Amino acid sequence: MNATVLMYHIAPEKEAALLALGEKLSLRMVKVPPRRHGCTIAQVLRDEGEDCPAKPPLSEEMLVMDLPGVLLDFFLQGMHQAGVNVSLKAALTPTNVSWAAPALQQELQRERQEFLRRGMR
Repeated sequence: MNATVLMYHIAPEKEAALLALGEKLSLRMVKVPPRRHGCTIAQVLRDEGEDCPAKPPLSEEMLVMDLPGVLLDFFLQGMHQAGVNVSLKAALTPTNVSWAAPALQQELQRERQEFLRRGMR
């Protein structure tokens, strides 16, 4: 599979900057439409399955990155240099690949709250 970034619920101005960064790094950038937000990450990566809208709809921007280590570092640095902030970001894992976006969003929000509770950033 090509190095891929899945983009969920991204604002248009951020999307343009992310697409430009992805092109610069030769990444496969996938804008996941709301009608596919309820599909598993694996289905979206393989472009499989029927439409599966999320219930409830996603409330925050989110990126899911299937990138090898050094490329992940370059992508995150490029986002920082371009001033693009997406608060929910996840690397693809054997666990989250079987989740739908709402479940991953909920887990990332829970983790963020835990970091804030502990005083971490």
